[in-house]
Amino acid sequence: MSIPFPLELVLTALRSERRQVVDISGVDADVLAYLTVALHGRSGRPVVIVVPDLADAQRVANDLTFFAGESLRVVHLPTIEASPYGDLSPDRAAVMDLCAQLALLAWDQAGAFTVVSAEGLCRKVMPKDSLVERSFLVVVGSRFDRDACLRALADGGYHAVSTVEDPGTFAVRGGIVDVFPPHLPKPVRIELWGDDVESLKTFEPSTQRTDGQTLKELMLPPCREELLVAPYRDRARAGILEAGANLGLPTRKLLPMLEDLQNGIPFMGIEGFRPAFHEALVPLTDYLPTDALFVVFDPLGVADRWSSLFDTRQAEHLACVAAKIPSMPVEAHQLHPGELHRLLNARPVLRAHVLQLGVPGLELNHADEAPTVYEGPEDAIRFSVRGNGDLSSALTLSRGDKEPLRPLATAVREWSALGAVVVISCRQETQLDRLERVLRGYGVVVRRGVGAPRDYLRPPAAESEMGAILVQGDIGGGFRLLEHGFALVTEDEIFGRKTSRKRKAKADAGSPFLQNFRDLNPDDFVVHAEHGIGKYLGLKKLILGGNESDFLVVEFAGKDKLYLPVYKLGRLQKYVGPSENQPRTDKLGGAAWQKVREKAEKSAEEDAYALLELYARREASVGHAFSKPDDYYRAFEATFPFEETPDQERAIEEVIADMGRERPMDRLLCGDVGFGKTEVAIRAAMKAVVDAKQVALLVPTTVLAAQHHRTFRDRFSQYPIRVELLSRSVSPEKQREVVRDLKLGRIDILIGTHRLLSKDVVFRDLGLMVLDEEHRFGVRDKERLKEMRENIDVLSMTATPIPRTLQLSLGGVRDMSVITTPPADRLSVRTYVCRVTDVLIRDALLRELSRGGQVFFVHNRVQTIEARKAYLQALVPECRIVVGHGQMDPEKLEEVMLDFTEGRFNVLLSTTIIESGIDISNANTMLVDHADQFGLAQLYQLRGRVGRGRERGYCYLLVPGEAALTGDARKRLGVIQQFTELGSGFTVASQDLEIRGAGELLGTRQKGQVAAVGLDLYAQLLDDAVHRLKGEPKKVEFEPEINLQVNARLPEEYLPDNHTRLVFYKRLASAADEEDVLALAEEMTDRFGPLPGPVLNLVEVMRVRTLGRYVGLNSVDYAGDRVAFTFHPQSPFPVDAVMRLVSAPASRFVAPAEYKLYYQFSPDEKRETLSSTRICLQRLAEFVTEAADVLEAMA
Repeated sequence: MSIPFPLELVLTALRSERRQVVDISGVDADVLAYLTVALHGRSGRPVVIVVPDLADAQRVANDLTFFAGESLRVVHLPTIEASPYGDLSPDRAAVMDLCAQLALLAWDQAGAFTVVSAEGLCRKVMPKDSLVERSFLVVVGSRFDRDACLRALADGGYHAVSTVEDPGTFAVRGGIVDVFPPHLPKPVRIELWGDDVESLKTFEPSTQRTDGQTLKELMLPPCREELLVAPYRDRARAGILEAGANLGLPTRKLLPMLEDLQNGIPFMGIEGFRPAFHEALVPLTDYLPTDALFVVFDPLGVADRWSSLFDTRQAEHLACVAAKIPSMPVEAHQLHPGELHRLLNARPVLRAHVLQLGVPGLELNHADEAPTVYEGPEDAIRFSVRGNGDLSSALTLSRGDKEPLRPLATAVREWSALGAVVVISCRQETQLDRLERVLRGYGVVVRRGVGAPRDYLRPPAAESEMGAILVQGDIGGGFRLLEHGFALVTEDEIFGRKTSRKRKAKADAGSPFLQNFRDLNPDDFVVHAEHGIGKYLGLKKLILGGNESDFLVVEFAGKDKLYLPVYKLGRLQKYVGPSENQPRTDKLGGAAWQKVREKAEKSAEEDAYALLELYARREASVGHAFSKPDDYYRAFEATFPFEETPDQERAIEEVIADMGRERPMDRLLCGDVGFGKTEVAIRAAMKAVVDAKQVALLVPTTVLAAQHHRTFRDRFSQYPIRVELLSRSVSPEKQREVVRDLKLGRIDILIGTHRLLSKDVVFRDLGLMVLDEEHRFGVRDKERLKEMRENIDVLSMTATPIPRTLQLSLGGVRDMSVITTPPADRLSVRTYVCRVTDVLIRDALLRELSRGGQVFFVHNRVQTIEARKAYLQALVPECRIVVGHGQMDPEKLEEVMLDFTEGRFNVLLSTTIIESGIDISNANTMLVDHADQFGLAQLYQLRGRVGRGRERGYCYLLVPGEAALTGDARKRLGVIQQFTELGSGFTVASQDLEIRGAGELLGTRQKGQVAAVGLDLYAQLLDDAVHRLKGEPKKVEFEPEINLQVNARLPEEYLPDNHTRLVFYKRLASAADEEDVLALAEEMTDRFGPLPGPVLNLVEVMRVRTLGRYVGLNSVDYAGDRVAFTFHPQSPFPVDAVMRLVSAPASRFVAPAEYKLYYQFSPDEKRETLSSTRICLQRLAEFVTEAADVLEAMA
């Protein structure tokens, strides 16, 4: 018997003066958000949801956002996981987020819903008055104390940077302050007019351009709770001294902490003294709305978490006391469980219990849930909810059928017939498109939902509305309340569980050389196209003819210096070459560079010829044209357990399009480990198998073969597709069986090492070959590959980045797909900088092992690695440790990696050999020994090995005590602490990887030529050679000298950051036409404020330069009352135009000699020589355009 929907009973009970606590049962995580939104809609009261753990909090917050839509705000208060007794720096992003959310609550900007974990609710926070006092309010039209604002930002934990890209950073440029408050999705540009705030505009971090959105006011909360200013600092000093005195410690033992505190430096372990900075921390409930309804989900789980956490913290505090480590009592940091219960009991509370399966009168059918104990009291209000486990099971069973989604279509029809609104949610628009196409094919009425689900939770008004409503959104799980006209099905229940990946805005790639200029520092090597390799010394301001100009100073051999005008930066590139080869500088004006360049040009021509020959041969070949993707393929596509990144989607489309042509595919797919290359190969394999063709996947190592075999087998497990493995890890008997069945056509996909290249391995009908890391195969294997790949489609994959300059040069002769968008779960790895202690290492290892995961422990000293193993084994006897390092026999190392990959060991103690090429989704914790001795690029590579699966990744950067650190190490550690998230503000030194990638693409024989002239110039030479060999006419590049005797530059007062000035000089010098120059002027105005006189002059000079290049000039010279134009002998300017200009009535043009043209200024024009010169050149440019139009018409 169904029970009436009990929402009204709940509301009535909550309104009753006799009942402060109301119990409901039959509510699981899937329906909690739906119920909460419904309660808010009927009562109008804000709701605070308390859940047992972090995963529950994240899920409920996501579900609430789905049901409530954008109009109702959901606040998710983050949990600070780091213990105050562990010398562990908490995750900076989480701390900033918490401060921001508390600030919003303090400013009465509470959301309709607030979600917090049990641990988050018991942690005390800074007083509301302190938070408001240390926040800074900026209002448009009001007076602005710039210095006070900058002080508040620095004191509040914001980092000063040159370019604002990450939350918690700020930058200052004259009358502009850029700041990224942690509570906003984008940074804000504060534009000043004198001492007043003129505007507040949000801008894109990737482009630094404003996006058209404005604010009326901006509140800037602090980014940390430890406020390093008086009186908070003085209070903290007293607290530290008291903690030391309680342990009988002399003051000298506390001096390092006290000195850092006095200097405003957050010392390691400062979070343990967080309560000392304030008179007293307060309960989180002080910030929450007084009229809020509290919903406690799984109340016994919440209470257990409070008790266990308090006991753990007590034990940690006692351990600190025993070890004479200064610390503060547990009650200073968090509430006692009894106090928590007292605080909650003073408010209206709805306790939501999970119900035991089979309780009379209730229907609950969640096939994937273990039975739970019924916790509700006898008078609990009971809900009747049905899960979608039965539907998921039916869809799983039908996955390999020709109509895999037929069970879904049937269910939609049945539920609609009962009068229910059926909502189907998908995270991506592409998934909705696939689902809509398939369901319409089954005859199901489908429409797209507009707005939040709460906006259309009503029965269908007409038969035409019956069917499915497709909604884009992220929701944890579906359920059915058919008696009340609602059913929700998620894409995970249809296609299998997916991992959601939030999209990160992708930076505009721009010119391939610009990134190098962003990283250009004094003493870096540069390459000048005419003069060779020199050393960049910096920007220098010179006064010539009474006018100021900036020059790049480049030092060549013999200390000779070249002063390069900024408009000629197009001739200069940063030297990118192998780090082991420091280049020698060339002699300025010497002949040696020309010989080096000629040799490199010859080498580039050989490369271009080889590539063009391969391209022509491939174009002439005929292979199999695969059919277009059908619904069966689309349904398989939809089962991908992640959301495709934009690059991944594009790569898949390119591969499938290649396979649809008769010409055999030969495509190179580049992307870091874990960026999604394997799924591209899986889609291609599925397309081949659907067309009854066999697939070979060839990899260089047994470990990679086993990884790919496991991935392919899992993806095709629900389909009638046979995937087999062939490598030395397979028994001889099984190998014989595989070889026999392959020849008979019984195997669809074969994955293996070079064993696949043996003569006895014969495919019945091979249609696709996938090569992973082909460069790692030997010469003999590559020769065999040449034989096998004739007339079949080939997809080559590499994890080594291919330089973008080469990508552009080879665009017309090499099919290439590049995946550069990292999956967002990379960005969710919690990164901690912490001192090495036994307690911390043991807790970190056991935390991962307790959730069934594996651990990387990086110890980069082979001599002491065995001693480290003995230490870890004694510290954590529960772990199974295996050691791997580069000095081991290759076969032994491969065996070690395979054993770890297959779970025979749960801790891999290794050197940095794991920084690339390994993808183990079950390994989600990493500890890096002596992290202060690593470079940032290495730490980035290492950290990328964890957090690849569904579990959150943790990376512990272990460092010695601060007293043991050198000055340089202390600086490096400061940088690591500043960018623990290693996000967009973090520049990775990748040139060694790019050199390796260039070698793989072009062949290692050219490595010497790349080193001789630098990668970027070699790529340019290769591009020239490709065009030349294609018979395309060489385009003459004109580079006029500009001598207009004006003060034209980017002053330091306008643009104080040297790197940014350099980048804008480079961008202006690289501008192709006037339109590009004007766009840059607009961008500078947007980013840095109105252009001062010297910058306006520079913009005009650059406009003159682009026009001079178009007209074909050698120089533009100002001489008294006239300007002289000198033409290049190959200028496109028509000869007859000179006569027309000179002979025109009242002409002020004079042609005194061949290739020369003068223009005499009028008195008015002489007052504006720059703009007059530009207007004159625009007139000359019209003649060139006219002549080009005539030639085009004749052609």
